[in-house]
Amino acid sequence: MKKRRLFKRKRFFWCIPAALLLAGIIWEAVMVSAERKNLSEPGAYADLGTYRAHYYSKGSGGTAFVFITGSGTPCAYTDFYELQNMLSETGQTVSFDHAGSGWSSGTKSPRTLENLVCELSALIDTVTGGKPVILICHSLGSLEAIGYAQSRPERVAGIIFLDSGSPEFYSTDSEPLAKAVNRGAALLRTTGLNRLCGELNLLLPLYGENVRNPGLPENLKETDKAMFFEFTGNRATLGSIELMNENAAAVLSGPDLGDIPLLVLSSDNGDDWNSVQMQLAAWSENSEQVTVSTSEHYIHWASLSEVSYYINGFVARTAAKYPGF
Repeated sequence: MKKRRLFKRKRFFWCIPAALLLAGIIWEAVMVSAERKNLSEPGAYADLGTYRAHYYSKGSGGTAFVFITGSGTPCAYTDFYELQNMLSETGQTVSFDHAGSGWSSGTKSPRTLENLVCELSALIDTVTGGKPVILICHSLGSLEAIGYAQSRPERVAGIIFLDSGSPEFYSTDSEPLAKAVNRGAALLRTTGLNRLCGELNLLLPLYGENVRNPGLPENLKETDKAMFFEFTGNRATLGSIELMNENAAAVLSGPDLGDIPLLVLSSDNGDDWNSVQMQLAAWSENSEQVTVSTSEHYIHWASLSEVSYYINGFVARTAAKYPGF
């Protein structure tokens, strides 16, 4: 009898976490569905062949600034909100959601460098016409930016890297570790733990949410959180991580960037990361590397004023080359 009672007690105690886990999964699914119905789309769509891309364009002028998110960023519109507003006073600005994030559709097309560059090229041609382009990329978006500049150097007026890794770095960076981080983030999302922390005013540092969200206007904070809760560690992100080494190798097999102006803005994360930033700057004969002390990986939020200062200086110098800027 005692053994049977003990077994029942153990089974009861195991049922509690199982029930909480199931409740979290259901809660997350219900909330995502409800939030989707209430989210208004701020931009437009472009058919890139492999997926239907959501983009937001603001400003006008002879030059276009195109923003490229890093791996895992849930929503380009909120992630580049401040920088896009600032640069829209100078020229056309375009932010877009990669496949499977933000308001963009998913895709079955592999996240190879070739496909990413073709999609970016189609978007730029569709939205900006024949304007010269300054690419502004964060983190893993550097591979996409360099790949595009290798294939369309005549279109690129400059590249601004926001705490990005070099192709040399990404060619040997651990894909298994990156996948493990992605799957851990997915577990937090699907079980509702990520949302629970957010509802308790504890925004996790996953994809910079803890530094991005507080800096947004009040009317965008809920949109940003909804995107964060829905897309943290999703499988679309996993698709780019799985080909990180191969995509970096593809960039390394291509030409350097000649004298295309580069601005490499970096967080201060030790000597190894500083070496990676110097590798990135070496891709062009015309580059500047700046380390922003006491910053974080989402440097454009953690150190917004400093990043804005250096970008404005870079844009002013670049504008001298293009009379119609």
